Amino acid sequence: MKEDIHIFGGGITGLFLAYHHVKKGNQVTLYEEKNTLGGVIGTKKEKQGLVELAANGILLTDDIKSMLDEIGLSPVFPKKASKRRYFWTNQKLSQFPISILSGTKLLYSIFLKKLKFDPNLNFEEWGNRMFGSSVTKNIIEPALGGIYGTRLTNLQPESIFSKWDGRGQSTIFKEIKKHKKRTYGTVSFPNGMGDLVTHLVNYLSPKMNIKTGVSLSNVEELQNLTGAVRICTSLKNLLPILEPILKQDTSPNLLTISTITRFGETKLTKKPCFGVLFGKNEGIHALGVLCNSDIFDGRVTNSDNSETWIYPKLAGVENDFQMSSILEKDRALITGKVEEPKAVYKTTWEGVFPAYDKNLYDFNQTLDQLEIEWKSKGLDIQFYGNYRKGIGLRSIFESTMLE
Repeated sequence: MKEDIHIFGGGITGLFLAYHHVKKGNQVTLYEEKNTLGGVIGTKKEKQGLVELAANGILLTDDIKSMLDEIGLSPVFPKKASKRRYFWTNQKLSQFPISILSGTKLLYSIFLKKLKFDPNLNFEEWGNRMFGSSVTKNIIEPALGGIYGTRLTNLQPESIFSKWDGRGQSTIFKEIKKHKKRTYGTVSFPNGMGDLVTHLVNYLSPKMNIKTGVSLSNVEELQNLTGAVRICTSLKNLLPILEPILKQDTSPNLLTISTITRFGETKLTKKPCFGVLFGKNEGIHALGVLCNSDIFDGRVTNSDNSETWIYPKLAGVENDFQMSSILEKDRALITGKVEEPKAVYKTTWEGVFPAYDKNLYDFNQTLDQLEIEWKSKGLDIQFYGNYRKGIGLRSIFESTMLE
């Protein structure tokens, strides 16, 4: 049976959700506060090449491939050399930055050790207990820091692995196997991630009603709409709306992330690679760096090298010049030399990304209960976004799929 669906928020979450409902034949109306769609996902074409405003790719699955075929968008697959990935630990680059003994303990933890979360432990404390300090410091810290935009002390395992059974009755391997789907690696598009937004909008526009310049000011106005309501606004915009009805002492923590795309003559590493992840207390301010021109073709207009550095909010840094100076110092530690960049482009997102900590876990529990209470009153209102089921584009896409 066809339904009336009202989607608030025209970022990538709202567009993915709209796609699934349009495919099902539902009558969809999408409301967006700004005059453009796509949210943080977008690409700028500069003289030197492409500059991604946020994500540089999406993990390809059969479901995502089906969507791309439907909207007429061909993916760009990564170069073979991009399979190489580096960790910066102990002041040097390494592809496997732990000892054989620590590696053996890691395998034991994955395949045999019972998976049990402790809400009183942050990820660093839990990781030390689960995997040992070497694995946590040299692999997990840099890997998750680059993905979630902060350090392990600000993360909670139960929030990140919300789909996993962490009651001490399963193992990491069993949980991975249970939730695993076939993937084909990270892909981008000929004109960058902006292509994904453009093709989705072009596909959806004739099939649904899009209203821009419309903001959501309170929850009460949603209850007067006929049909189902899906809230896909950013967490930053959602919190003020829910504040009058939420009954909890703490709110989710919001992160500020800066991406700096740098064009220069030489490569960051001697061998081409996907990028480098940085551990804590290693002398590097960045969380990670993507070697764009090593990953995908068409990222630069000439023979220059393109890198995107990812930074958390840094205390005392007030302008772009200071940030660029920090980047060059970080880069010099890796390359061992100073090189003047040809161009630098910085994008900062203030409070757009949630911290996957205990506050967020508790907040999502509250949202689940709120949805249940509304349903008992005959109201079909649900929340979607990068704060609900995962922060990556693949996770967001799968969370919006209809059963």
